[in-house]
Amino acid sequence: MYSKNYNLKGEEMGSDPGGVHRNIVSFLLPSEEEKSLLKELCSLVQAEDIYEEFFQRIKSIKDIQAFQKVFTDPERAFSFKKKVSTFFINYLTNPCSPEVNIRSEAVACRHLEAGVSPVHFKEGLFVIWHILYQRIKKISSPDKQEALRVLLTKLVLWLSLQVINKYFEIKEKDLAASLEELKILNRIYALLREINLLIFEEQHEEQHLFEKACGIMVRVGGFALAWVAVNRPPSTEVKIVAAAGETEYLKDFLTSTDPQNPEGQGPCGISLREGCSVVIGDVDKDPRFRPWAERAKRFGIRSVAALPLHLRNRSRGSLLLYSHNPHHFTQKEILLLEEIARDLSLGYIHIKKSQALEKALFWDEVTGLSNQRYLLVSLEQELNIATSQDIPLVLVKMDLDHFSAVNVKIGRIKGDLILREVGARLRRLVDSFGTVARVGADEFAFSYLLNDMNPAILLDRVRNILSEPFPINGEEVTVTASMGVAVFPKDATTPEGLLEAASFALIEAKNKAPQGIAFYSQEIAEKAYTYYDLLRRLEEAYEKNEFVLYFQPRIDLASRKPTSLEALIRWNSPEMGLVSPGEFIPVLEESGLIVEVGRWVVLEAAKALKQLRKEFPDLRLSFNVSVKQFLEKEVLLLALKEALSKTGLPGNSFEMEVTESLLLEVGPNGQAFLEEISKDLGLEIALDDFGTGYSSFSYLKRIPANSIKVDYSFVRGLPSNREDAEVVMAIVSMARNLGKRTVAEGVERKEQLAFLSGLGVDEVQGFLFAKPMPFEKVCDFLRSFDPTKSFW
Repeated sequence: MYSKNYNLKGEEMGSDPGGVHRNIVSFLLPSEEEKSLLKELCSLVQAEDIYEEFFQRIKSIKDIQAFQKVFTDPERAFSFKKKVSTFFINYLTNPCSPEVNIRSEAVACRHLEAGVSPVHFKEGLFVIWHILYQRIKKISSPDKQEALRVLLTKLVLWLSLQVINKYFEIKEKDLAASLEELKILNRIYALLREINLLIFEEQHEEQHLFEKACGIMVRVGGFALAWVAVNRPPSTEVKIVAAAGETEYLKDFLTSTDPQNPEGQGPCGISLREGCSVVIGDVDKDPRFRPWAERAKRFGIRSVAALPLHLRNRSRGSLLLYSHNPHHFTQKEILLLEEIARDLSLGYIHIKKSQALEKALFWDEVTGLSNQRYLLVSLEQELNIATSQDIPLVLVKMDLDHFSAVNVKIGRIKGDLILREVGARLRRLVDSFGTVARVGADEFAFSYLLNDMNPAILLDRVRNILSEPFPINGEEVTVTASMGVAVFPKDATTPEGLLEAASFALIEAKNKAPQGIAFYSQEIAEKAYTYYDLLRRLEEAYEKNEFVLYFQPRIDLASRKPTSLEALIRWNSPEMGLVSPGEFIPVLEESGLIVEVGRWVVLEAAKALKQLRKEFPDLRLSFNVSVKQFLEKEVLLLALKEALSKTGLPGNSFEMEVTESLLLEVGPNGQAFLEEISKDLGLEIALDDFGTGYSSFSYLKRIPANSIKVDYSFVRGLPSNREDAEVVMAIVSMARNLGKRTVAEGVERKEQLAFLSGLGVDEVQGFLFAKPMPFEKVCDFLRSFDPTKSFW
């Protein structure tokens, strides 16, 4: 009586897929006759031992590891068995109920989340079917057994079909969502690629970076509008620096970083103020977007994201993206967009660093002028112009005369103001005809396309603009300059060659006098090459310790004994032998190498005196310092302190000799430095080469000198030269009146010695007693000195 309902042949289903589905449903759901059996089948599934057996059997299924916690936790196991029991009782009570569809979807979701495949789900259902079938087999009526078996099989198949169908529906939805998300992510990755390509381009302005980035966000990212906002605290004003897309939206747009202002509570204000991302999923429903709600409605804007730009300076930035779709921005999309914002920030920082590097490489910080590196680049272009127009180009290199002394007199800060003004005057003079650069501490260079102008007229104009005093904080300072001139194409045809020629000419100009001018020539070049070759040798000599000290004794006329030594530098060259100081000292001075060499002299002289004092405890030692050393007084001061510290000798065992011209050049600051050395370190000061300058009695009185050295040029003519005799007599008299000792240098004959002794000179030195000697011979000289050989 039951078999006619389930013996369905394939041809009865037809070829229509919809019809096939309906026939399957009709076949699997219980017929009216079978519904009477549901109660009996339902009574079977209510037995608790069924679910205990089911539980024990599915534990043995190898791949159902998702339920491991259920298998090992008694409470979870009990709950699981209860849920399975309830589900099957409800299902078998009314398998046609709409709730079956809902429960099937829930079962499919649960198994999908737990990682249970449809195969394992069907395997579990088969376990239930087998357990129930074993119960059905115990029924005495064979027909009923068969009918219940068929009904159970159909219902299990129907449940399996329902759950698996829901399983794949969910998978299909998830796949569709994943595909949509993948499209979005692919678009964002394309954005990321485009932005990174943009960043790696050669950028010159951050404006260009932001404008191009906004364009990419609209073109590739598909956003309705993209713009970049920048705020510079403590101001709350927001500046729109770049935008792309529907930029009409931003016309008369107001936003702020002020949290008390409604315009400061939107995505832009919050992002700028707090440095975080802000997403408005639906602008119609988010109160933070109220100030712009009407504007958004006009343009169809539905969602907004604001992404922080970390600019690493006082400025703060934000990238604003607008979409026509509500809830456009997913969490994954925001993470990738934040990465884009970080890359943009790095691009901005790279540009700023490049600009700073370019400024450091090509521009002078003090004057705002270009530097030598930039000058050479500009000259390359200017030489091309001069060639194409067949006109000469002149390059002038100028050095401000004695500007180091000006710095000492008025201070470096005021000196920098003068340098800045010199640069400004030169820039106004040159205008668009060339380039002005600062190429050294007190050196400038400028190019000029001459056309029909005589170079002499140009140089005269330079002198005129420098002749006007420089008003610096209420006082007027005057400067002059020496100039070296090279002309293209006569003197050189490359930027480097032209600058070298002008440099050679400048050396010649400085050798003439202040305000000297020299045009490049082959003779000047040869002199310059000689100079630079000697400078190179001197630098090597310093590195290889080729400098040595010689010592010349000074004789006290009262005791007729040597009481002090003057340390004199010599160059012991392996190629040239012992080189006279007159040949290399000027180059040391001009190059500035004298600062380091002078430091070495102080330390070596102190070391020598310490050794000599073991046998001659009252011996004193003097050494010379130059203008350049005075101008780098910190180096000199440290050397003096180091010498005293290392030797342990008292300060008054040393005498520092400074020339009259040096003090006149460095001015009042030089006197102050001498007082510091004299009072703080205890060194004695000697005024060297006295009489060759223009010192007045009042000026000499202010100088903290312990002794005055009469220059050998006045001693040489004694006693026969009346003028020399009168000068020396005046110097000795002046020194005596000021309480200062006198030392005469260059004494070579006994009659000179007798005359000086008669005037009351305190000490003498010269070839009459000894020539400068190496350290090894000093002790022998001091031990064996016989005054009767020199005195009468």
